[in-house]
Amino acid sequence: MPTNNITEEEIAEFFKKEENFLLLCHTRPDGDTLGSALALKRGLEAMGKRAKLFCAQEPFANTEFLFGEEEWPAFDKEEEDGDGTVVSVDVASEGLLGSLEGVFGGTVKLKIDHHETGDDFAEYNFTDPSAAACGEVIYRILKRLGVPLADAAEPLYAAISSDTGGFRYSNTTAQTHRIAAELLDAGADNAFIDHMLYENRTQGEIRALTAAYGSMRFFLDGQVAAVTITNDDKRRLNLREEDLGEISSITREIRGVQVGITLRQEKLDASRFKLSVRSEPGFPANELCAIFGGGGHPCAAGAELSAANGKVALATVLKHLADGGEEGVKIV
Repeated sequence: MPTNNITEEEIAEFFKKEENFLLLCHTRPDGDTLGSALALKRGLEAMGKRAKLFCAQEPFANTEFLFGEEEWPAFDKEEEDGDGTVVSVDVASEGLLGSLEGVFGGTVKLKIDHHETGDDFAEYNFTDPSAAACGEVIYRILKRLGVPLADAAEPLYAAISSDTGGFRYSNTTAQTHRIAAELLDAGADNAFIDHMLYENRTQGEIRALTAAYGSMRFFLDGQVAAVTITNDDKRRLNLREEDLGEISSITREIRGVQVGITLRQEKLDASRFKLSVRSEPGFPANELCAIFGGGGHPCAAGAELSAANGKVALATVLKHLADGGEEGVKIV
């Protein structure tokens, strides 16, 4: 469990004191890390500060709209001097910075996060696991700073909607809805944002979903659903990595499934598999992923593991599950 050595009030004073900021997102960026960082960037700029946003990977198709005409925030060693106070947003551990870890590793001044599992890798660390999304934390910080929400309303709403599955997941609270209502009052177009997040798939994403449904297998009397996507699948269906962003969620949509497992073979290292776990309340997805050095939320978590092939990777994960009878699936 991450520990805090700074309060939200102190974070607000931190942002008031510094002038130039470099905001970092996690690799495989979702709507929460992008929306939260973009909202913070706009809030700081409204205060007259300078802020740049960086991410190791390009956005998926469903989050590109957040940037409008703004240039995608990739870090270029040849052009960027890296000068500024480094802040990570929605990054549970330093390794999740991807290639940016080699640039900014050991230099993060402030970490703002909401994941229950993670590392305290910054000089100042703040994590609120009770927040449904990091966007909720950024919202509170911007309120403390007295920044008008108008420019930040759209990315903040996208951040919160993204990490709550459109307000469908169990992490959604009454406070989540109250914040969302205030963001709507501030100008966020919820119909447009949710359409772009959830009803804006590319043809590649449709091919990926078709492959995922085709590979789905069930275990432990239907309590576990598993999907495996190999490099052969990617080549056969002409799939890009960004086409695979939606497949992790489909396993928990099956009636009777308590735990959904998705494995994706790494393109550059065929012996490595990305693991995503989605679960119903009561099964600790983050604890299962922690076995493999990962983490995340109780109902949504991720990790990586090594295996000779997809079958071995799946068997490695399944051996940590057992039939829990009336209690449901549990970790052995």
